[in-house]
Amino acid sequence: MSELQVIGAGLPRTGTASLHAALTILGFGPCHHGSTLLRTPNRSLQYIHTLGKPTAAYRTLMHGYRSTVDMPNCYLVPELLSAFPEAKVVLSLRDSSDVWWKSFESSIGRMETFSYLLVTLPFGSLRHLIMMLKLGKYRMFRLFGRMRLDRAAYDRHNAWVRSIVPPGKLLEFNVKEGWAPLCKFLEVPVPDIPFPHANDTAATNPHIKKAIVIGLVSWMAIFICLGGIWYWSRVGGWE
Repeated sequence: MSELQVIGAGLPRTGTASLHAALTILGFGPCHHGSTLLRTPNRSLQYIHTLGKPTAAYRTLMHGYRSTVDMPNCYLVPELLSAFPEAKVVLSLRDSSDVWWKSFESSIGRMETFSYLLVTLPFGSLRHLIMMLKLGKYRMFRLFGRMRLDRAAYDRHNAWVRSIVPPGKLLEFNVKEGWAPLCKFLEVPVPDIPFPHANDTAATNPHIKKAIVIGLVSWMAIFICLGGIWYWSRVGGWE
């Protein structure tokens, strides 16, 4: 199987689900997406164990993938370019930072709140996923001295990508542009089908809501068990 050929450097909520579908149609699949971490929780641990390691570790991490979009790889562009120097980079964009922030804050941004972390605490896999979300904050702090993800973070991230990708290897792309610029950049024929337009919010929010419901039920079960143990000890059940 071919090695990684396309690195999606755009932040989450920049049409990454549509770009994921498009790259797959163009023959650059399997394509890694942030949602991959939801389906395969151990991937988060693999990233945690790979961070800061040599190039060979990133080649192992991305083995089997021909492209990647979304987090956490959008924060690891230098590492991936070092591991795959022939890869091309696609920086997916929204119409403005305001448009991006509205989408981010109403979906993925909810996963970074203390209340969400508390609710999902019983699930190790979700804790690891949240750690991956915080990877972007840590990288921004090292680069810009600020950890907060806000509207300005969108522009800072995009400027950072432009500064590190070699000339000729970067395409700035809005999924509204359709097939033409993407296919020209990747040097592949334009498919005879409409460009896919996946709804990132519709795809992500059900996972977030499901995690909240399961988390609340789990906490209820934990408290019921603890209450039962306390009551049993009070009535002399272990005497």
